[in-house]
Amino acid sequence: MSEHVMVIAPHPDDEAIGCGGTLCLHRERGDPVHVVFLTSGEAGLPDLAPEAVWTIREAEGQEAAKVLDVGHVDFLRLPDLGLDDNISVAAERLRAILKSYPADLIYLPHPGESHPDHKAVLPIVRAALAPNASSELRVYEVWNPMTEVGWVEDISAVMQRKLRAIGCYQSQLKLIRYDLAIRGLNRYRGILQAGSRYAEAFQYYESSAATSQSEG
Repeated sequence: MSEHVMVIAPHPDDEAIGCGGTLCLHRERGDPVHVVFLTSGEAGLPDLAPEAVWTIREAEGQEAAKVLDVGHVDFLRLPDLGLDDNISVAAERLRAILKSYPADLIYLPHPGESHPDHKAVLPIVRAALAPNASSELRVYEVWNPMTEVGWVEDISAVMQRKLRAIGCYQSQLKLIRYDLAIRGLNRYRGILQAGSRYAEAFQYYESSAATSQSEG
């Protein structure tokens, strides 16, 4: 039986960096994948008007989705660098999407990330989910490696495809070569924790804010 997968990305590129390889594996198993971009990353190109950045970064997100074979993409256009001040609004919009596309698995950045938008995603997702929601939350790494890892996914067979998806974000790669950084991190996870060439790391979090992190 297929699992319905949703990825919550604070900005276009976080989905490919954090769990692009695992998304490829989900698609190979026939699992439907839906990506929700909370912002369109206007702070990533500060010299341009927000509308111009939306055009650029959303187009990059759509191209990356094609590489990853993602079935559906939503752009909520919440304020970049402002998610922590818009948790209720973000949760309301995400709740509406979850009603149309219920998810068995939800991937999101781990709350130990230094970027404030990344930190805000867990409370947004928890607020959006119904009290009796059965969705499993899996947190991924983007800017900051996790100090404790629950499990790793061997992505060796799809690493090049993940890198192609990241390569769609040329507007950001011109600023920071995070494709090289994540390749190194995934190599580290693979060698030391998965016994493979490349791996992505995750932790499991409870869907309810009333409960703390439970297991890896």
